[in-house]
Amino acid sequence: MSSLAGQVIKRESTDSGWVVTLFDAAARLVWFTDGRGTTQEQTYDELGRPVQTREQPKGGEKRVSRITEYGDKGLEDDNLKGLPVRQYDDSGLQIIHSVALSGATLQISQQFLASGDIAPNWPADDTNRKRLLDSEIYTTSQQADAVANTLNRTDAMGHQQIWRYDVSGKITSQAIKLDGETKKTLLEHITWSAASQVLEEKTSNGVTTTYGYEPETQWLSTLAAQRSDNTVLQSLVYGYDNTGNVTSITDNQITTRYYQNQVTDGLREFSYDALYQLLEATGRENAGNTIMPWNSLPAALTPIPTDNSQYVNYTRTWRWDDSGNLQSQVHAGAGNYTRMMITEATSNRSVQMNDSGAQASDEINQWFDNNGNLKQLQISASSSGNNMFWDGSNNLQTVVLLCRSATDMTQNDREIYQYSGNRRVRKQTRTLTNTSQQLWTVDEVRYLPGLELRQSWQESVESNRVISVKTSQELHTLTGQAGRAGVRILHWESGKPDSIDNNQLRWSLCDNIGSASLELDADGQQISREEYYPFGGTAVWAARSELEASYKVIRYSGKERDGTGLYYYGYRYYAPWLCRWTAADPGREIDGLNLYRMVRNNPLTLSDAEGLAPTASGSAEKAKLSEKQYQEVSKVYKKMATGRLWSAEKAKNVLLDTPDSILGMHAVSSRNIRNLKKRLGKTSPEEKAFFQRFMQLEFQMIHHTNAHITNPETLETTFLSRDELIKRRKIFDTTHTTNADVVQLANTGFAFFALSVKGIKLQKGSSRFGKHVHEVSLDKAKQKSPYMAEAHMVLNNTLKFQERKLSERLVTLLGGDDIARKDAVAFSKQVVAENVSDTLFHINDIHTGLALSILWSIKSAPISERSREILLGVKGEAQFEQLITTLFRPQILVPVELTV
Repeated sequence: MSSLAGQVIKRESTDSGWVVTLFDAAARLVWFTDGRGTTQEQTYDELGRPVQTREQPKGGEKRVSRITEYGDKGLEDDNLKGLPVRQYDDSGLQIIHSVALSGATLQISQQFLASGDIAPNWPADDTNRKRLLDSEIYTTSQQADAVANTLNRTDAMGHQQIWRYDVSGKITSQAIKLDGETKKTLLEHITWSAASQVLEEKTSNGVTTTYGYEPETQWLSTLAAQRSDNTVLQSLVYGYDNTGNVTSITDNQITTRYYQNQVTDGLREFSYDALYQLLEATGRENAGNTIMPWNSLPAALTPIPTDNSQYVNYTRTWRWDDSGNLQSQVHAGAGNYTRMMITEATSNRSVQMNDSGAQASDEINQWFDNNGNLKQLQISASSSGNNMFWDGSNNLQTVVLLCRSATDMTQNDREIYQYSGNRRVRKQTRTLTNTSQQLWTVDEVRYLPGLELRQSWQESVESNRVISVKTSQELHTLTGQAGRAGVRILHWESGKPDSIDNNQLRWSLCDNIGSASLELDADGQQISREEYYPFGGTAVWAARSELEASYKVIRYSGKERDGTGLYYYGYRYYAPWLCRWTAADPGREIDGLNLYRMVRNNPLTLSDAEGLAPTASGSAEKAKLSEKQYQEVSKVYKKMATGRLWSAEKAKNVLLDTPDSILGMHAVSSRNIRNLKKRLGKTSPEEKAFFQRFMQLEFQMIHHTNAHITNPETLETTFLSRDELIKRRKIFDTTHTTNADVVQLANTGFAFFALSVKGIKLQKGSSRFGKHVHEVSLDKAKQKSPYMAEAHMVLNNTLKFQERKLSERLVTLLGGDDIARKDAVAFSKQVVAENVSDTLFHINDIHTGLALSILWSIKSAPISERSREILLGVKGEAQFEQLITTLFRPQILVPVELTV
């Protein structure tokens, strides 16, 4: 339901329930309610900036959940004037002390709440606010370069991390200096390809990791790690089908062994259905994995076996309904079992049937709240599950691990989480160890930039009041990335185990989706080895000691595994034994109509960075952008989503107005390619050959200006979006952007370029946009500008996205006779796209998107077989350029700016 101003005021989903939002005259959100009865009110200052959020759960008391204060007086020297500098929220208080001119945060502090499990109601005065806060203040400082890349970070405990970059902004080395210790190098060097892909990394533990890519597709083909003594630690070889689905992973480091009449080796194989959903997987597992896995880990094999006598083969199959919901998972291996799922008839809400689950579709709704959040965490075949409690922003707040009282939460073993926005900043696990004495063991993690503060203590409680505390362990874990390897440094302040050295370095070698497979120490020796089932359970788990194994927390997909068995991704929690998310997608239909589906049921090929939308495995959409640049680009896409042409199709299409608008663009592009492949169906040999030739093309971008804009000293040329031209007070021709562009498309945050095949001489030297022509290699632009990482292509003039004009050049290409003209007319009557968003493709997808669009136009057009053969037989840059520009008018839109 929309308002008269076109704002969506009510959304309803069978998965995530309904939401009503109200706006003021300035189009600002002022009131919100949802299916659970939670209401939120937002107030603004005279400048239109949000200053306070009030929240009231159904049947509960209203509280002030957030207060934001701005740097309006006396903060110019720290570049804070007008910026939010103090924020009180459900995590405590964050203060920004200084930012750079580039926008990088230079100093920030965090003060946590005094209570780990009480949501605050923030008073109006500072004195009473302080009473809700812990006395400890954690301050993080950093230095950044001119483009906001972090050079040096000093965390809250005085430990330093240092990074260095090459001229293109790619990281080249990394070092660390613990407080009171000497500096140590972590990443010695990293080599990049011209396509900005990592070729080789060398870390200070003597391990060199090399990456190989298929020359035609640039898909990852090999991933190998070798110690300086030539010991091979990992040697992965990836196999793909023609559409890029991973069909096999072979670890050549694992030797073939024979055990219990079975041959076990390092080969894993996968097969898919027509929608590229995983149907079957084979591999190896611990011989002790004999029962159906739930939320617990199998026992680690210690020490790490030197042969395969403790491994057996497994085969696992999945069946999905028409909406992508799991119906059954059948396992045959060390143990044989079947997990059955049942889905509600009118939604995608689904639970397991085994013993404790719903047995009929009309019983399922009781397992979810009205916003689609799972209320019972099914973790065994004999229990009804553990209670899960969600806050007003649909963040998981508490999971009861052992229920002693349905009315008094303080008597239950539980895991509690606190958030700042959608970012988890605190986790606390409370376990009652002595009932009569009310003695509790508490394990807490506080998450800070580059640092995790882990502490364990015992509490004595009397009348719900803590009367004594005894700390048993305090561990500072420094976290980071050394290239693609994850690095964790364990520094004990107290309670260090005897058999582990203090300041232990742990490198994690990852696979294509970021799962931590091998853990290595400072000498490159194995600490642990873990292999995973496709959807995240642990198949193989071995370590050199049980104690060291207990300190591994980063596992599947590079995410932290909680004591509940859930993986925390950022926006959502994932239950690997259910193969689905525990909550509906906060991005709504960003990844299709099934809001619980995990990476489109294709977990070997796709990965999800934040719990919003999948991307091709190994991609990292933020890698080339600084934090400030990422936010800039996100704002550009969010603004674009307000254009009337895009807004008009919000009810039926994947949209750009998502919590992370950049991931929204990725999802739109992936959806379009997926739909084109589905329409094309089985391709002929001629179509395959055309596609392969097209993928070898190199492109250039064309831009016209009225004036010389190349800097004569640096020879650099900077192209700015209309918004940036205005912001920087540049003089430009405002007639190039029409009012329809501003209102209908809202794309004034992009710089525009025509797309052309590289090496083709332009037919005209000037255009209505100017007489000066700038030709920029697409590959060079990708290497030079971080903003290119999130550029996109539109197939046509977006305001007339459905139309295609009759082209005389197409008539010529088809032979120039009557048949050629008739077929050219048939092309001109084709509808290019049904919806405007169907014409969008992310910069990484332009080859595939353009090739598939051309193939679909050829296949679906009512033309002669002669013309079809001519078009599928096109070769060479000139013919391809002629074909592309007669069927489409592709443009590249670069957010913010492009400097080359």
